[in-house]
Amino acid sequence: MFFETKNLDDTKVFDIISNDFRYAKALNSFGIDFYDHYDLTINEVCKEKGLSSNSIYGYRVAMDESFDLDLKTLESSPLNLVIEYLKHNHSYFIKNKLPYIKNLIASLSNKNKRYNFFEDLKFIFPLFYQDFVEHILEEEKHIFSYIQKLHQLEDNSKSHAKMFFEMKKISLKHIAKEHLEEDSEMAGIRGLTNDYSIKNIDDLHLKVIFQELKAFDKELDVHSNIENKILFPRALKLEKDVSDKIRNISFLN
Repeated sequence: MFFETKNLDDTKVFDIISNDFRYAKALNSFGIDFYDHYDLTINEVCKEKGLSSNSIYGYRVAMDESFDLDLKTLESSPLNLVIEYLKHNHSYFIKNKLPYIKNLIASLSNKNKRYNFFEDLKFIFPLFYQDFVEHILEEEKHIFSYIQKLHQLEDNSKSHAKMFFEMKKISLKHIAKEHLEEDSEMAGIRGLTNDYSIKNIDDLHLKVIFQELKAFDKELDVHSNIENKILFPRALKLEKDVSDKIRNISFLN
């Protein structure tokens, strides 16, 4: 629940983030590390940075203004728009969401070593981030690019003949099956953090991290559903249509 603007100025950073963890990201966007300013009020922090508290509040409100397309809209959208939407999500993940979480984890105080997951989280998350970025770039380079070629295919024999050799290099059916059956990339971190439970966590910095990880896991689940339920089924149908056209062209020739 939001603090109202009139109450924001005199609220301590610790209190506002305890009430709404997303204010940590709002402060971070203005170069303010919340964990270094617990005892200051929002007004004091803003004076220090030459900001207006309305800027902080406005950024936080904007974070909840969803520009996401619902599944029904995506189901009826052109396939190339679905791909562009997924690529937009990829960019958000690797340029915004994950670097923020990575920095939060890297800046954890050694006082949190008393938690048995501390060292593992510090070690595992940077590796997860690197692997995730590589996975996304490979997906865009090979799978998305291949599907876009199918979508953009011109209706002439030369283009279809060229596509025939492309189709021999990739098994979209196998990739779709593998993608559907694979466990979430977040499974290991989910297990390490006991499903992001903050029940026995008393450190606010850690609470913010766990809540951000949980939010990202949820976003990733939605993203995967779009790929599994919309992108791949439609791409497989498109591939079959193109394959049928190629066979018909070959037969006529």
